[in-house]
Amino acid sequence: MVDLIIKENYPLKYLTTMKIGGPARYFLEAKTAEDIKHGIQFSNEQNLPIFILSGGSNVLISDKGFNGIVIYNKIEGFDILNEDIGAVVLKVGAGEIWDSIVERAVKKNWWGLENMTLIPGKIGGLVVQNAGAYGCEISDVVHAVEVFDKKDGHIKFLNKKQCKFVYRDSIFKNFERRYVILNVLIKLVKNGKPKIDYPDVRRYFEKRKIQKPNLHQVRESIVYIRENKLPDPVKIGSAGSFFKNLVLSEISYDELYKKMKKNCAKESVKKLEELKNRFSGDGLIKIPTAYILDVCGLKGFVENGVKVWDSQPLVLANTNNAASAQNVLNMFKKIRQAVYKKTSIQLESEVEFIGFGRQELEEYFKLQ
Repeated sequence: MVDLIIKENYPLKYLTTMKIGGPARYFLEAKTAEDIKHGIQFSNEQNLPIFILSGGSNVLISDKGFNGIVIYNKIEGFDILNEDIGAVVLKVGAGEIWDSIVERAVKKNWWGLENMTLIPGKIGGLVVQNAGAYGCEISDVVHAVEVFDKKDGHIKFLNKKQCKFVYRDSIFKNFERRYVILNVLIKLVKNGKPKIDYPDVRRYFEKRKIQKPNLHQVRESIVYIRENKLPDPVKIGSAGSFFKNLVLSEISYDELYKKMKKNCAKESVKKLEELKNRFSGDGLIKIPTAYILDVCGLKGFVENGVKVWDSQPLVLANTNNAASAQNVLNMFKKIRQAVYKKTSIQLESEVEFIGFGRQELEEYFKLQ
């Protein structure tokens, strides 16, 4: 094995956007595929669990830390693989900071990433989650993903279909964590059209009487919206959206409607009907979870330094950066129980829980 610097009892708190978490038993910074390979080899030799840490968003790490090896993916690279008159294919290292990629693409007048401006983290982590914002998902632009296969020790490419992208999920989040992302191939277009039908974005341009915004204006709009709606990531810890939005069948929607008609004000039920009409498609109905949290009176709720953010209640904020993972999970439990009691909806977490035992998490997922 090559000489690698594997550190012991390495603090993880400030490698996460939530600014919470205990130490990793072992920790390795991986800048190449070989580093990844040898880190996995070390975990196999020591019979230790392994976690690949990307930008540190969308995770909550236990106060006890992680009793295994954390590999911090720092693989860099931003290369043009193919370019023609209408499009460009880029090969981007999994450890590249996402918004830096967006910024570079916009400066080059390449369309496809602009609505996902300021999503925290690195591109590898965004692909795992199939992250998205304001009507776009990263799967919209993924061409292929280069991975290290832990099962057979080979490097291979998965095309978009093989990545099994669905809403906030992918093969990389499941399948026994078989694949470690090394590089991401993304395809961007040179003559794109702005996607401004998302309500916040549409209102931004209507207010400014801009009918056909250019690429740079779309990015500027997202910066403005996010900076006014979300906690300042420099000052306040958060994991991004803590809960998934609801994607309901007609039957599930009808159950929600009946429960809300019984327990909620008429105005709330009317709003639910409006949302159904706005976000229906493919036999499914998407209801913003932020709306459900607001209806349940949870917006602005704060306890032990954890706050349901006023302007975006999907976000749980570590307001003084002193909250513990236990504080966050206690809030998570109370929110899910309150929502279930009023609507019968079982909220799903968008955040991954790292370093917790199964029985420990089961306690926090109880609905009664």
